[in-house]
Amino acid sequence: MLKVRIISAAVGLPIVIGAILLGTSAVGILIIFASVIAGVEIAQMSTPRVGNINIFTAVIPFGMAIAGILIGLGSSDWWLLVLVFGAAGITALTFESMRITQSRTALIAIFIAGYFGVLLAHGAPLRAIDDTYDWLLTAILVTFATDTLSYFFGTWLGTHRLLPLISPAKTWEGALAGIVGGTGAGAGLTILLGLPVETSEGALIGLITSMAAVLGDLIESGFKRLSRVKESGTIIPGHGGVLDRIDSLAPSLAVVYWMAIWLTP
Repeated sequence: MLKVRIISAAVGLPIVIGAILLGTSAVGILIIFASVIAGVEIAQMSTPRVGNINIFTAVIPFGMAIAGILIGLGSSDWWLLVLVFGAAGITALTFESMRITQSRTALIAIFIAGYFGVLLAHGAPLRAIDDTYDWLLTAILVTFATDTLSYFFGTWLGTHRLLPLISPAKTWEGALAGIVGGTGAGAGLTILLGLPVETSEGALIGLITSMAAVLGDLIESGFKRLSRVKESGTIIPGHGGVLDRIDSLAPSLAVVYWMAIWLTP
C-alpha cells in the first residue's frame, strides 16, 4: 500500500507543481478538474438518491470553480453571471426536491457540494495575487505541515480522541501538533518566500490556516461517516478519492486568500 501511495504521489505532484508554475489559468483548470471529480464523489456518496440529485450535486462545485478562475483572471464576461445564477437555480431546485422527499442525507450532500465548490473557487484568485505563486504555495505547504504532523504525532503520542463519533483515529495530541507545525510553517514561509507581511502576521496566517485545515478534515470525515463509506472514492490509488486529498486544503485556500487581502495593501 505504501508503494502504491508513493507512486500516486510521484505522478500527481508534478502535475500540481506544473500548474502552479504555469500560472492562474493552469491552476484554474486543475481546480475545475478537481471540482468535477469531487462533485461526482459527493453525489455517489449521498444516500438515498433522489431522481437526478446526483447530477445537480455534481454541477455545483463545477460552477463555483468556473466562477473562481474567471475572477482570478479578472474577467467580466457576461456568462459568469449566467453560471452563478445557473448554479443558484440548480441549488434551489434541488433543495425543493429535498423538501418534498425529506431526504436528510441528500440535503447535506448539497451543502457539502456548495461548501467545497466555494472554497476551491479561491484557488485561481489566490494564484493571481501579485501574479506570483507565493501565496498559493503558502496555503499548500502550511496544510501539508499540518496534516503531516497531525498524523505522525497522533500515531506516536495520541491518546485522547478528538471527535470519536466522527473520526475515531484523530486525537487532540495530533491536532495540536498539526496546528503548532502549521503556525511555524506560516512564520517560516514568510521569511523564505519574502511574503509582504510581518513574521508575526505570517504566524497568524499559519495558525488560522492550520485550524481551518483540521476543521476541513473533520467535516469531510463527518460526511463520510454519515454516508457510511471509508473513502470518498478510488480515483487515486492508495489515497482514496479527490475529496480525501483536498478536504483540508480547500478551506486553507480560502483562509490564505482572505488573509492575504486583509494583511497586504
